[in-house]
Amino acid sequence: MNTLHSPIRALRMALTALAALCMASSCSLVHDDDLPPCEQGIELYFKYDYNLERADMFRDHVGGVSVYLYDEAGKFIRKYTDAKSATLNPFKSDGYHMYLYLPEGRYQYIVLAHQKDYQQTLLTPGAKQRTTEPAVGDDMSKLSVSLDYDSELTATQTGGKTVQAHAVPHGGQPLDTLWHGMSAQTLDVVQDQVTRDTVSLTRDTKQINVTLRDVELPSDMDVANYDFRIIDHNARILYDNAVDESAPLLYTPYNQWNTSDRTEAPTRAAAEGVGRMAHADFMTSRILYHQSMADDAILSVTNKVTGVEVIRVNLADLLSRLRTSADIYRYSNQEFLDRGYDYKLTFFLQGDRWKYVNVEISVLGWAKRVQYEEL
Repeated sequence: MNTLHSPIRALRMALTALAALCMASSCSLVHDDDLPPCEQGIELYFKYDYNLERADMFRDHVGGVSVYLYDEAGKFIRKYTDAKSATLNPFKSDGYHMYLYLPEGRYQYIVLAHQKDYQQTLLTPGAKQRTTEPAVGDDMSKLSVSLDYDSELTATQTGGKTVQAHAVPHGGQPLDTLWHGMSAQTLDVVQDQVTRDTVSLTRDTKQINVTLRDVELPSDMDVANYDFRIIDHNARILYDNAVDESAPLLYTPYNQWNTSDRTEAPTRAAAEGVGRMAHADFMTSRILYHQSMADDAILSVTNKVTGVEVIRVNLADLLSRLRTSADIYRYSNQEFLDRGYDYKLTFFLQGDRWKYVNVEISVLGWAKRVQYEEL
């Protein structure tokens, strides 16, 4: 009985295996124009965990992405975009990804991301970070992002000398947040298969809050008496997130205000004898830490009443000193600056000289006090 049925059983097993093989390779065997094409291409996932929190904040922070697709030789093919709207936020869904249907080949990509759709950012007030869009066949190097600045140079005093720089016309508004990412290697797309990759985004725009306090005459502090500025060379972000440092920029605060230690004191007269603080908010493009300190960004604050430059510090060096507060995670100076994005500097003045500064990173609560003599 077993001898008679063994050939039949073997035949059934062979047919089952053949059917499974046919199903698995049906995309290769069936070529009917009336049927939808089999999935083939790249599934691109996104994350923004290159930050000091070491948490993926893509869902909560990013509102628009643009993917620039290139071939193996680095020639531009096409652009893919996705963005949230007033009624829909695709990035909130679990496992969000962008599907790129592609023919067989090897590909690369560059990703630029914003808080909302890129075209919508151009409609809002203030200085813009404008993308130089590539044409089909262009090399990767043609893609860049340039920050608006005045064509005429503005003379500003810093370090006892006159510096010429292009002012950034913020119009009282912060910059739109910019993220950058690109493929670590070329991606292979083969017939009837999907290649998956995840792009890690780096935030290039930095929020910097500067606060002034006077330890001798705390009630006399007034933001109107001070001229705040940052001088840097970071107007243009290149395709690989390097910085074109050819143009000197002059950043001024997009917001300035006073507060008092007694929040219930509504006027200066009511706050006499109460400590007051002057605040200035900056937003800048990517900050670099150079081999030569002379090339780093400078934060300068001048007392407009006395004409004295009361603060002049190397901004990259000062901000990166906070990295030693992370006892577990040790970052290089540049990695720390790239991971951080919301810095707070509180300078304590004694007349026209600052004694020390508290450097803080918001959210994490890292802080470090730096004495004037240390810099």
